[in-house]
Amino acid sequence: MPPKLGILAGGGPLPELLVRACQDSGRDFLVIGFQGHAEKKNFADVPHAWVRLGAAGQSIKHLKDAGCQELVMAGTIKRPSLASLRPDGWALRFFAKSRTQSLGDDGLLKALVKTLEETEGFCVIGADDLLSDLLATKGVYGHVKPDWQAEEDIKYGIRAALDLGRRDIGQAAVVQLGQVLAVEDAKGTDALLKQAQKVRMSGPGGVLVKVKKPGQEHRADLPTIGITTVEEASAAGLRGIAIETNGALVVDRDAVIKAADAAGIFVIGIDLQDHPDVSGDVVDGGMIIADRSNLLVFLIAGEASGDFLGAQLMQSLKKETEGRISFAGVGGARMEEQGIKSLFPMAELSVMGIAEILPRLPGLLGRISETVDTVKRLTPSCLVTIDSPDFNFRVAKRLKGKGIPLIHYVAPSVWAWRPGRAKKIAGFLDHLLALLPFEPPLFEEQGLPSTFVGHPVLEGDAGKGNGPGFRDRNGIAATDTLITVLPGSRMSEISQLEKIFGETLFLLNKNFPQLRVVVPTINTVAGPVRRLTAEWPVPVLVVEGDQEKFDAFAASEAALAASGTVALELAVARTPAVIAYKTNILTAMIARWLVKARFANLVNLILEREAIPEFLQSACRSDFLAAAMEDLLADTERQDKQISAYDEALKKLTPKGHSPAALAAEVIVKVITKETPE
Repeated sequence: MPPKLGILAGGGPLPELLVRACQDSGRDFLVIGFQGHAEKKNFADVPHAWVRLGAAGQSIKHLKDAGCQELVMAGTIKRPSLASLRPDGWALRFFAKSRTQSLGDDGLLKALVKTLEETEGFCVIGADDLLSDLLATKGVYGHVKPDWQAEEDIKYGIRAALDLGRRDIGQAAVVQLGQVLAVEDAKGTDALLKQAQKVRMSGPGGVLVKVKKPGQEHRADLPTIGITTVEEASAAGLRGIAIETNGALVVDRDAVIKAADAAGIFVIGIDLQDHPDVSGDVVDGGMIIADRSNLLVFLIAGEASGDFLGAQLMQSLKKETEGRISFAGVGGARMEEQGIKSLFPMAELSVMGIAEILPRLPGLLGRISETVDTVKRLTPSCLVTIDSPDFNFRVAKRLKGKGIPLIHYVAPSVWAWRPGRAKKIAGFLDHLLALLPFEPPLFEEQGLPSTFVGHPVLEGDAGKGNGPGFRDRNGIAATDTLITVLPGSRMSEISQLEKIFGETLFLLNKNFPQLRVVVPTINTVAGPVRRLTAEWPVPVLVVEGDQEKFDAFAASEAALAASGTVALELAVARTPAVIAYKTNILTAMIARWLVKARFANLVNLILEREAIPEFLQSACRSDFLAAAMEDLLADTERQDKQISAYDEALKKLTPKGHSPAALAAEVIVKVITKETPE
């Protein structure tokens, strides 16, 4: 007969299941029910004692008096403050010895297990040791299966949850369409799901991912789901739950499957070994970094354009240093190809606009603190922040005076709005890399060393597309009118433009009955783009990847595009275009008040005239856009004028004697080595 078991019971169904297991096996036991956490009705007819959580000495006495030799911890306990806990003498001694103020939940529980075993003489076992049939198994539990987009969200969720676990904060995250909506903290999964419901986006619902913390003390805590989790996930608008195989518990599996099927959501057990790209070996706080015997550059990119800039820069830095360099930081797929292991998914930062940022603000503030702490720990040769000033400048400000050179790549548009920012950022940055030739003087007059490096789009492959090959492999006839449509790279942009662009195509199709449309996009938003564009009134081909995009440019007579970096890519490709942009009404109102620039399109800004038609905010209407596109498609003279304007603008954007990324890399190395950049 196994020794008498002490069940330290919190909330939820798990303690009651342990009681039943003991009764079924004839094992003696005593329940220590923590007041305000465990359900009293569940233990009224079994050996038990009720103890407040802070009275640890009393719990120990009850267990020893009852002759308990083994202990199991089960159920939910919300971590209280020391003041509300009212710790007794035993608890105070434990807190002092373990330095609990510096520990997260898992650190605290590990310390508690060690004390119970080494000091008090108990043997602590895990709930999974007694209820092994509750451990999550691999595969789909019910009839509902995750689609490809959900699979991608699961990957992002694994990374986010593991990141939380490494910092001993939580075990779960909710991801929707490649973006982390909410992460678990001390408040638990219920609070996480409520927060996710508040900030959910339109489109397919998000996915809850729960995994154990790396190195977690499984005897004290494991991620757990049950019927309530399924119900709350459904109420939050989620479409699925993913849990770690053999690293999480499923309470009442049959009931969970029934509830999930009824709600139309999936439950799946995932093996982290199947996802080495997001869960693999970790070096230094969740990042894989190369040999740092030479330079270590910490980079932060917040969106697709920044990821492109960062990848080009990393490639040039390798050449500039003859490979004696390593990287850490935050980036996307392109930067990861160049050797960075992102601290967290870059998609979390890909949000723009006041109204869009506000719901994500708590999570963004947490990422700022995390990034600052990581930079301090790594002490890189320099920090290079790339665009995304709302996030990056907050990081840089907190690192001023820490002995780390602070370089920002892509000057904020002080010529367009809030010119006072130039003086402010001069107060914490060490050097600025500008993409436009007229920007450096604006910052140098405030005392910030600045260098015009040119726009990296110039050294990309936008002008090398294969138009005939694209048409041939996609069955687009020479007589078909093909246009490229680019509704943006962020969901906030796409959600504002997709309906307007669809209506534009409806009007355009009246005069161009053989109209075909290609929509280049990126993998993080490809799913919703396919779903939304499927409702457009003309045949639509959605493609991913730079080469497909550039081939589409070459194959198209013209383009309809959201304002942004893509306008320069179209210029390099010499594809005539109409530019449009519309944002949230609150953001637009603030922009109208603050923005001083005459144009949004970079080509127009450089030339100081509207060479490329642009339709912004209230002018972003389907009838206006359709008329402009029709004029462009029907008039070769208009097309030729645009191409001439492109050539003129690109000439002004090209620095002498260097490629943009090569010049940026040269300047960065000079800043690190304290040489004066030219």
